[in-house]
Amino acid sequence: MTPFRKLLIAGSSVLLLGGCMHHNSTALAAGDVAIDSLTATRTAILRIENNYSSEVRVYTVLSGQRNYVAKAMPGEVRSWVMDPKLFPNPSISFETSAKDGTGSRVLGPYRLDKGETIDIVVPANFNRVHASIHRSGV
Repeated sequence: MTPFRKLLIAGSSVLLLGGCMHHNSTALAAGDVAIDSLTATRTAILRIENNYSSEVRVYTVLSGQRNYVAKAMPGEVRSWVMDPKLFPNPSISFETSAKDGTGSRVLGPYRLDKGETIDIVVPANFNRVHASIHRSGV
């Protein structure tokens, strides 16, 4: 094999490997699902805006049963598609819990239907966490 051919193969390998390792900063994080208008009409969406200084975890509370749904890091705004089998739901609550041990807060119960979004806002003062429900407008 000629030196030129070896160089060509090595260069091609480096370019191919570099292309495989390229990270797109606008890509979805692992586990995230792109929410389109069709998805938004088939289930409910949970949106968390975390302005608190610690990670916040969110749980659904149904008939006293607490189930983990999502977490948001400080300064993060994220949305999740909820399990469509839960909706419509005449009585669903959401528990927010700060990882730093500040405490937890139960919001609800709410009536939540398919095609709606529940916005949970966690301000810098964790005790003022609040939620609102509106039609999903993706």
